[in-house]
Amino acid sequence: MDRETTERFDDVTRRFDVIDQRFGTVDRRFDGVDRRLDAMDQRFDAMDQRFDAMDQRFDAMDQRFDAMDRRFGAMEQRFDATDRKIDEKFEESKRYFGVLAERLESMVGFIAEGHHSLERQLHEFRAWTETAVGKLDQRVMRLESRRPRGGSRR
Repeated sequence: MDRETTERFDDVTRRFDVIDQRFGTVDRRFDGVDRRLDAMDQRFDAMDQRFDAMDQRFDAMDQRFDAMDRRFGAMEQRFDATDRKIDEKFEESKRYFGVLAERLESMVGFIAEGHHSLERQLHEFRAWTETAVGKLDQRVMRLESRRPRGGSRR
């Protein structure tokens, strides 16, 4: 081989060495990028685990809310049943007190009639008494007028 060819090969070798160095630098950069991407993957994996844990918590909360909804539904049914019973008892009491009020009204009517009857009888008794007393007064006056003045009262 001649000198010119050797120089060309040396020049090509140097160029390849420079390119190899550049590739080495690029490889190191890619290695850095790979490490960064691996770190990001680990972070994303950790976030995925956190999200999975949060999903499990939310699922547990959903189950608890569903259980509470069922309990509230049962309580609402019980309140509705209680409301119906209260309404029934109220209507029953209303009817009962209506009947009692009618009975009391009729009893008060009887008492009023009895009062009026007693009042009439008392009025008649007073009239009879006044008449009887008047007659007795007249008799006493007649008897006293017949009796001598100084005599005994017997």
